[in-house]
Amino acid sequence: MKRLLKSFTLLSTLFFLVLAIAACEYETNEIVLAEGDWESSELHNQIAKFILEEGYEREVRIDQLDTALILSSFREGTLDIYLEMWSGNIPSYQDDLAEQHYHQISVNYDDNFQGLYIPAYLAEEYPGLTSVSDLPDYKHLFPDPEITNWDPEIHKAIVIGGPSGWSITDFYERKFANEDDYPGLVEHFTFRTSESTVLLDTTLVNAYQQENPWVGYHWEPSWILGLYDMVLLEDDLPYDLETGTGNPPPQPVTVVARDGFEEDHPELFDFFSQYETSAEITASGLAYMNTEEASTAETARWWLAEYEDLWSQWVPEEVHQRVMAALDEY
Repeated sequence: MKRLLKSFTLLSTLFFLVLAIAACEYETNEIVLAEGDWESSELHNQIAKFILEEGYEREVRIDQLDTALILSSFREGTLDIYLEMWSGNIPSYQDDLAEQHYHQISVNYDDNFQGLYIPAYLAEEYPGLTSVSDLPDYKHLFPDPEITNWDPEIHKAIVIGGPSGWSITDFYERKFANEDDYPGLVEHFTFRTSESTVLLDTTLVNAYQQENPWVGYHWEPSWILGLYDMVLLEDDLPYDLETGTGNPPPQPVTVVARDGFEEDHPELFDFFSQYETSAEITASGLAYMNTEEASTAETARWWLAEYEDLWSQWVPEEVHQRVMAALDEY
């Protein structure tokens, strides 16, 4: 009887040991992607998820967190990959890299311009309007819709801004209050913030569809700049955050991996270290998602079919073939 109990205890111990090992192996094999709460981050994660699940046959979990939680989670080692780290917006970025909280392994894109845009048709009609400093000469094109019988000799014109509370909105509010560097803007224009990005986009779409003049803030990549041909106005002054001068420079949007990821997943590390797109390519996906009213997962599949020549260079041929076979099933 004692021998039977001892055998049962041994078998039970082995059983639970096997379960524990299996659980650990599952946790090791699951790849955790960090996600910001904006469309381009969601799209890149769905692209990577499809490749990982169908091409590498790996489990994927996506954790959508705010930036502070993403940074703390990398320090704790509970996230694996972040495909859209806006490095210029992270004050601790260089220190985090130096302390190996995470590692920069690629640059997803670095052509992410932002600033004051006008439609391309307006730039063609008025070739002299190329810079922010040119705006006062074209004041008559941008009436204030809230003023009845608007008169450019009496009233200020309008530049449409992003939502209040954004740091970039604060930057442009400083620009339009900077009388020393932009006397014409301060005298003739009001920088009017939008209640939301939806309202900002609505003003642009309404103007574009009727080929009316429009000037306002926007950024790349976005679905609207992927869909509509817009021109970024130049600013000849050097960029200064405190005074609002110049145009904000593009910043590297990087791919980062937790410390130890390369050792744990060398094959996947190779894939992520080659993950490079552009703001234009990203914007094309966002434009498709909005015009076709597609989900992010549907858009990712469209993107993979549309840009096969690009992403197929990131992966071994057998992975490429498995992904394409999976796409054919939809």
